[in-house]
Amino acid sequence: MIQHIYEHYHMHVKELIPLGPYKSFWIRNKIYVLVPIGEMEEEVLVEMKKLSDYMNQQGDITVATFVPTIHGYYVSEIEEQNYCLLKGMRTLERHAMSLGSELSIFHKRGAFFPEEIEQLSRIGEWKALWEKRLDQLEKFWQSQVMNHPSDVFDQLFIESFPYYLGVAENAIQYVVDTEMDDTPQLTDAATICQERFTPLLWHQTKRLKLPFDWVYDHPTRDMAELIRYMMIEKKKDWEQTIIQFVTDYERNYSLSSFGWRLLFARLLFPLHYFETVERYYQTGNEEQKSIYRDRLEAILHDVNRSEQFMKHFYGSLRLSVDKLGIRKLDWLS
Repeated sequence: MIQHIYEHYHMHVKELIPLGPYKSFWIRNKIYVLVPIGEMEEEVLVEMKKLSDYMNQQGDITVATFVPTIHGYYVSEIEEQNYCLLKGMRTLERHAMSLGSELSIFHKRGAFFPEEIEQLSRIGEWKALWEKRLDQLEKFWQSQVMNHPSDVFDQLFIESFPYYLGVAENAIQYVVDTEMDDTPQLTDAATICQERFTPLLWHQTKRLKLPFDWVYDHPTRDMAELIRYMMIEKKKDWEQTIIQFVTDYERNYSLSSFGWRLLFARLLFPLHYFETVERYYQTGNEEQKSIYRDRLEAILHDVNRSEQFMKHFYGSLRLSVDKLGIRKLDWLS
């Protein structure tokens, strides 16, 4: 592979070092990362390059930028796989700040990107996407009920699905109501988000941000994913960690009432439940099935705690729901 890198980029590489799931190497004060891209469409790559160039120009040195080959292309074929090479600065981890602050500054910069984004845009898709997936799952649930299964997971799924379907429908309706009776503000503009944001994402690449993780969406996408991750992991003082994360985020980029309501709806939506069910039935691996069975049991065991967290969500963040005109859900009161 080192020889191929020289042929494509005329770079003398001494050794390849793992960086999260990728291979990387250092040349002077810059880190280079090889990212396998499979059959990614050119239009998607073009948007990723535009966004990474823009963020770098805005002063975000934690964003990796694309490196062309000696022939001016941004994709190279190495050992029968398509790769992109990205580069970033060495001085990343020394300047680490809290995750909430870092994310809000990242969102604030990304919101002012001057061109239209099409391929990476996910704005406004959340509701329609989940309505479709819920319909499919409900039909599957009905077929399972008719089969009268004896398997433990099947029975847990049959018993629990009506509750989670109701919660999901509440979350979707909350979005509908928000769009009808609230007005998006400047901070509700679409920005650069991650496909699935967790504390591990930036940590595994030593704070280097790779555009291959990006989509274009409402900033609450990342906030909800991170908070949900903390809720599921339930590490020591997890509730206080969530409050600190949101407080740090708000110092740089305040949410509007519209944004708070979208965040609440995304958190209310029981994504972890539906994904666990879908993955269990999609895998043929018995070891994986056992993991998803344990995960479902843990989710069902935690249902009261999750409800309590959502019930006190606005209060724990000291938000005045009356002042912001935020509607509470009767069944959570």
